[in-house]
Amino acid sequence: MISNAPTQLLGYAVQFPRALLHLLRGGPGDAVSVEVIGDVATHHADGSASSEEDKTSTVGNPLTDRSTDLWKTFYNWLKAIDEGSIVLDKTRFYLYTNQSGREAIVHVFDKAATTGEAKAALATARTTFADISESHEIWPYLNFVLSYDPGKLAELLTRFELQVNDGLGFNEIQDELERLLIGKHQRKFVTNLLSGWLQEEIMSKIALKQPALIPWEDYQKQFAVYFDRARKLELVDFALENPPTDDLIRDQVKIQPRYLQQLSHIRADEDEIVEAVTDFLRAKTNRDKWIENEIINEDIAIDFEEKLTGFWNTQQKMIALTERTREEHERGQLLFLNCKIRQEMIRDMSPPNGTIAGTYHALVEGKSLGWHPRWDAL
Repeated sequence: MISNAPTQLLGYAVQFPRALLHLLRGGPGDAVSVEVIGDVATHHADGSASSEEDKTSTVGNPLTDRSTDLWKTFYNWLKAIDEGSIVLDKTRFYLYTNQSGREAIVHVFDKAATTGEAKAALATARTTFADISESHEIWPYLNFVLSYDPGKLAELLTRFELQVNDGLGFNEIQDELERLLIGKHQRKFVTNLLSGWLQEEIMSKIALKQPALIPWEDYQKQFAVYFDRARKLELVDFALENPPTDDLIRDQVKIQPRYLQQLSHIRADEDEIVEAVTDFLRAKTNRDKWIENEIINEDIAIDFEEKLTGFWNTQQKMIALTERTREEHERGQLLFLNCKIRQEMIRDMSPPNGTIAGTYHALVEGKSLGWHPRWDAL
């Protein structure tokens, strides 16, 4: 006997990652619901809403032309409009599926952006399904939909969007967490924590016979806690959020701090100068933020600098022994390049790009080291 249980289980389970995705994309005043005005929905503070129906399958496309799932979806939306739980002109309608299929009537509906296109799509549907008998399983839903008020039905189609993604929402969740500056290696950690919290919240409300409605502010409180945990586990690149501006870079080049003077002594070109300023400023931002957020402490920062200084000292001696015939600025360039590409860990983690080079520039600025063989005399 072939069981349909896996598909049914997937159909229920997918609502949790989809709801989490809605929360990640939400904002103050929003609330996300499960099984209130759709499988998943976002309710906005201004009274507008996004209603999503989720149709999944483990074997094939669940949204074929004669699919009960397809026509029941539109039937449910229209019934909700009649009952007043959905306000047509304030709602966007989304039909999510994890399986793609060949071009079908649902794609025609999806492409209808204007009222005229929507009415043409409905005319196509009426022609396509003219031979459906009353005994067919989709008839009650199909007949109700295609017999509905033409103007309202056309408006619904202009507000309708088909979404196809085989990731069930998980890959989109990872994209949202990246946007929110969760490090690559901690996204699964945060996803699991948020998913567990959300599932408990939803199931608790359902058990109490309450609407499964999650205020965005409740989610945000949990996210802040989990984000803090994740930041302590990974070296978040805070400089991505506030990168050095062109004006700030120009100011550094204009005032010529010591680390740029040292690069001039080894005849660094213009691109290297701009890159040095960028690395210096990014490294400073991250170091300050890491300490402020207790990702690292002063002792860890000092240990990192000491390791870089030790490597610089070794390289300086090696170059002095092996590159005696080269000019001084060339020996300085070799030393700088070797240090710039040095790989060093902080708390057993690789720091963001530019951290090592930027830290070296900070050490130069602090007169701890330099690039030219006579750096301390220049």
